[in-house]
Amino acid sequence: MGDDTVNPKTFYIQSQDIKYQEAKLDDSIFSKCYLIENPCRDQIVAIPDGCIDFQFVWEEEQCHGYVCGSYLKGNPSKIGTYQKCFGLKLHPGVLFSFLEPRQISLLIEKRVSLEQFLNISSLEVQLQNLKSFSDLADCSQSFFQQQSLYPAHSIARETRDMILRTSGSTRISEIVRSLGYSQRYVNNVFKLHFGIPTKKYAEIVRVQTAIESLYANDVMDVVDMLGYYDQAHFIHEFKNYTSLTPNSFQSQLHAPNRTVIV
Repeated sequence: MGDDTVNPKTFYIQSQDIKYQEAKLDDSIFSKCYLIENPCRDQIVAIPDGCIDFQFVWEEEQCHGYVCGSYLKGNPSKIGTYQKCFGLKLHPGVLFSFLEPRQISLLIEKRVSLEQFLNISSLEVQLQNLKSFSDLADCSQSFFQQQSLYPAHSIARETRDMILRTSGSTRISEIVRSLGYSQRYVNNVFKLHFGIPTKKYAEIVRVQTAIESLYANDVMDVVDMLGYYDQAHFIHEFKNYTSLTPNSFQSQLHAPNRTVIV
């Protein structure tokens, strides 16, 4: 995927009882994997990232796999109702042949059993008996690497790359002009492969970049760096996608019992 790919933030975890592990993957298909152990079933807020996840949850000692589309705003995630969840996150725009583009928009803000698309019963049994994070990652990656990929459309891929390179701050009209196609055509092709319009994806990427930037920069510096119209615009968009204001997020970074966005 190259250096333009960000490591997306996926969850806002508010409870100190939740154990979260994550590994960034040097892989052309998956950007990262994660393991959430949540013994008290505390709430977890999903952060929009424009990506598809494969999530495996443990229900009464049985492992079940789901495919999950991106959220469009910061909302409580269903995985907060499970004591254990292992996930693999696809790079943005990467699709398997068993997930055709026309199905992607139907997954937005939803999760669907993977069994509807692929026979994963053997994988579920294998994962069910594994304990370590690394074993879960190796086993699941090995399974999916045997599946064929759906060829990426060049226009969708180039649009994604330009949005990522500019951290979502470039106007979509400028991207469309550089591609030499109509805005309607580019948006239709992009939405077919990502499930969301180009403008929405750019907003998500910009907020994802803002989350990273707020670790080391003042709010107004982030507003200027990412080309927000003004501070009010930034606060509104950040809260819509994360459920936090930028100042609330920064104040929690150094709190003794801080909550985290991961």
